[in-house]
Amino acid sequence: MWHNPHYAISSLFLKEEAQLKHIFILLRRSFQLVILIPLLAGCWSSRDIEKLDLLIGVGVDTAQEENITSSYYGADSLLTVTYQMAKIKSNQGQNTKKQEDKPYTNVEQTGASLIETAREIIQLRKNTVNGQHQRLIIISREVAENRSIREILDFFIREPEARMSMLVMITDGLAKDILDYMETDDIPSMHIYDITENFDKSNKLLERKSLAKINALMEAQASFILQNVVQTDGELKLSGAAVIKGSTLKLIGFLTEEELKGINWITAQTNGAIVKVEEEGSDKPIIYEQELLKSKITPTIEDDKLSFQVKVKSEGLIIEVATNTESFSEEKTRRKLEEQIAEEIKKEIQTTLERIQKDLQVDVIGFHDYVRIKYPEFWKEHQSDWDTIFSQAPIDYEVQITITDFGLGIQN
Repeated sequence: MWHNPHYAISSLFLKEEAQLKHIFILLRRSFQLVILIPLLAGCWSSRDIEKLDLLIGVGVDTAQEENITSSYYGADSLLTVTYQMAKIKSNQGQNTKKQEDKPYTNVEQTGASLIETAREIIQLRKNTVNGQHQRLIIISREVAENRSIREILDFFIREPEARMSMLVMITDGLAKDILDYMETDDIPSMHIYDITENFDKSNKLLERKSLAKINALMEAQASFILQNVVQTDGELKLSGAAVIKGSTLKLIGFLTEEELKGINWITAQTNGAIVKVEEEGSDKPIIYEQELLKSKITPTIEDDKLSFQVKVKSEGLIIEVATNTESFSEEKTRRKLEEQIAEEIKKEIQTTLERIQKDLQVDVIGFHDYVRIKYPEFWKEHQSDWDTIFSQAPIDYEVQITITDFGLGIQN
């Protein structure tokens, strides 16, 4: 009988391959078992929630005279920090909570640093303060004008339990008042946090500025804006924005709600805008609601001089009218309305650009990113004095409006 060596070798390889597959299957099952063991054993690192103080929000103010217990520090060097913690009911099955009880507890501490005030909490609370649920930091105007924002936020950036997704805001008054002013059925920090979810429904609101985003902006020494929160007419309201200068990281001014609208037109970050125009020859309003928004920013350098071209395109519908709608079906009426709406938006953009370029002289919109990408050498040369370059750069803008619908019952 002839022996085929190739057949013997191939049989050997097949046997080894089968053995390797068997070993691989055993290893995979063993790995799955290792993963499942901790799950079956329960959460070994868990802590009883009733033994935790869940931190929801923090407010930072300059220390008031009544809060100073030591003459070692001056009032200007001390901070009063308000820690807002959610109340946890020990028995969820019994409704023993009084109607007037608040669902949160505010604890104030004064010290030269945030870590100092945080350690003081340990001497007051039997529970462990847990910051993994924190949603908000509110800094008062006085603190932000006199201290670097980095100085305040550094503690939270370094704290392992802190959430980098928490939001940072400014208030024109006292942060502690904002955190203690709310109906008893809600937690102020959560209420404010939830309002920011309406950003895509109103261009008077600022996009969420998380701690992670702000940290990146601070590292780049870029100027930026933070949402301003105020008390008005017995309510908490997000109104306008606080301007932080990149070189100092201090508050240098505020933008109104109308000026914030201009920024949102340029950045096209929200589809929640409405524009009011009036019927020609009367004061009867016609309301345009934006449904789609696009913008394009183009930098140009000619003879070593920088300029920008901003193009804004919006599509939307006429959502409300207080006038005769018979002529709305005519093409010339539609075009005239589109021109009116475009002119109104141009006014809002112009107002905003004059404020940030001429008055505040800071780039809080992000024009520098377009220069950095298109002209990297120019950016490297002028990065250190960018706010000065930006404040002198001409910015041309055009707005194109398309009315897609005149509303129910009106023939397009």
